[in-house]
Amino acid sequence: MIGVIGLLLAITCLIVLSYKGVNAFIASLIASVVVIITNVLPFWGTLAGAYATGFKNFAGNYFLLFGLAAAYGEFLKVTGSAESVAKVLFKIFGVKWAPLGALLITLLMAMGGVSAFVIVFAVYPVAAPLFRKANITKNLLPGIVLCASVTLCLCLPGNPTSTNALLARPEYGLGVNAFSAPVMGIIACIVGTVIAGVYVTWQARRQTALGVGYVVSGSDAQQAEDDKDLPPFLTSIVPLLIVVLVMILLKDRMGATDSILTSLCIAIVASVVLNPKVFFGASKKEGVLKTFTAGMWSSCTSALLLTGGVMGFAGVVQAAPGFQYFVDFAMSLSNTFNPYVSASVAVNVVAGITGTALGGLQIFADSMLPAYLAQGVNPEAFHRLMTIACCGLDTLPHCSTFILMCSVCGVTAKDSYKHVFPLTVIMPIFLTILCICLIMVGII
Repeated sequence: MIGVIGLLLAITCLIVLSYKGVNAFIASLIASVVVIITNVLPFWGTLAGAYATGFKNFAGNYFLLFGLAAAYGEFLKVTGSAESVAKVLFKIFGVKWAPLGALLITLLMAMGGVSAFVIVFAVYPVAAPLFRKANITKNLLPGIVLCASVTLCLCLPGNPTSTNALLARPEYGLGVNAFSAPVMGIIACIVGTVIAGVYVTWQARRQTALGVGYVVSGSDAQQAEDDKDLPPFLTSIVPLLIVVLVMILLKDRMGATDSILTSLCIAIVASVVLNPKVFFGASKKEGVLKTFTAGMWSSCTSALLLTGGVMGFAGVVQAAPGFQYFVDFAMSLSNTFNPYVSASVAVNVVAGITGTALGGLQIFADSMLPAYLAQGVNPEAFHRLMTIACCGLDTLPHCSTFILMCSVCGVTAKDSYKHVFPLTVIMPIFLTILCICLIMVGII
């Protein structure tokens, strides 16, 4: 019981430290020490063993996905393509519907292969002036970007994310690809988009009526560049479309991870070819190698390091005797409830512990997946359900992506989380329940 209490204390510690703005990597080390002490584990041996192994395995498996996605995002940023697409689409939606526009634009970019870590840098500079004109609070923006780039994106079949690719890896034996359970996923995404759209539009007007409007902060003073030399919309959207189309063409020819990596590489090449003035000639602004290096390096020093640290903490948690209690609890649910229900609860509990959907799904796959496959679950339905379910409790206040969003948008975690919670915790739990109902009636 001391070990179990220690795990809960470590999770609380991780949440509080992250909520107070402590670097997620450092917070993961401190939380790991709490687990080690309360579970009487060898101190340096556990840090050098379980923590380092969790970090190493995650970084080794996903550095290409993180790196190429970040490099792709860097090319879209340097060429101005991401901002060009966002600007045109925001003009269509107008100031009045800016929150809804931000939601749909973010979803489009996420499906186009741009990671959540990168999207916020493309959407925020264009969304902020519109929110300012309409006097809409920026506290909505982290929830909008997280909901669209994670919750709604993971619903859609073929989404080019590492989370969607994880259970499709051959070693897990599901035999599925990134496009599993298309009907169920599309229904979930449509329902989620409608609910999220209604919520952000209602809250935008409600908060303004309550006197909670736009507050200038962060880099807002630099957002008055309305006459930027941006590339045309049609050439800007091509790389986004390429990612989706190439994945569709390759879905039966290679694994999910390989198809995502291939599509990102082709989209990067297209971005260079479509914007020669940026990289070549007399008016050259950036070099191809410099841009690629900047993107790859940013992924190693931010997203990969932060998430890797949390996965290191997850490795320590798995090594703790107290963790077996949670595993036993999760597996006992499968004897009481439908396997789809118990698996959804189990992956949410683990995602809540680690503060990352990908990390939670990874631990679930390594420690519990074989038991559920033995119960005869539908592989495609199970893949899509777990991909959606894992992004429920992952967005507790210690989620590193949430902390990054707040920093970029110039808002506090305390003020924005009241919108993040319904959009990225309650929403995916509701969509998980919806998907379980669809599976029960045979809609996959």
